[in-house]
Amino acid sequence: MSGVERLLVFALAGLHCALEISKIDRIVPAVEISPVPQAPEIVLGLVNVQGRILPVLNIRRLFRLPAIETAPADRMVIARTANRPVVMVVDDVLGVKEFSREDIVPPDQVYPGIEYLDGITGIGEGIIYIYDLDSFLSSEEDAEIEQLLAAGMPMPDAREA
Repeated sequence: MSGVERLLVFALAGLHCALEISKIDRIVPAVEISPVPQAPEIVLGLVNVQGRILPVLNIRRLFRLPAIETAPADRMVIARTANRPVVMVVDDVLGVKEFSREDIVPPDQVYPGIEYLDGITGIGEGIIYIYDLDSFLSSEEDAEIEQLLAAGMPMPDAREA
């Protein structure tokens, strides 16, 4: 399987997006997100996942998509950046798909200079945008999240995922 990429494909505002499956911990139904004052703009809030308080990334803002309220039908993808676990709210999870590395186009060939994108694929599937999860947070945002979590913010209204 050396020439194959396994990707978790999900829907977000009508787009098909993907992350490397090796970065994904699990997928859970959406739960209430506890907002956090003075959090970086990339952070929607915090959720409790089996006793761990995790930041929820605002990927809609990151991708310049319209903001919407989290709905019960949404899914939360729990994934790992190089430094920490994070949660992302997506519209739907479409499954794990395998693509040949030859079928993945480098982003500079289609969208020169685009941020966060690791590749584009989807022959016969429509376009699937493959994102680089480790590029979602700047080092400053990562440090702010670390401080936020170290402060032990209380979460009185949060339900556990």
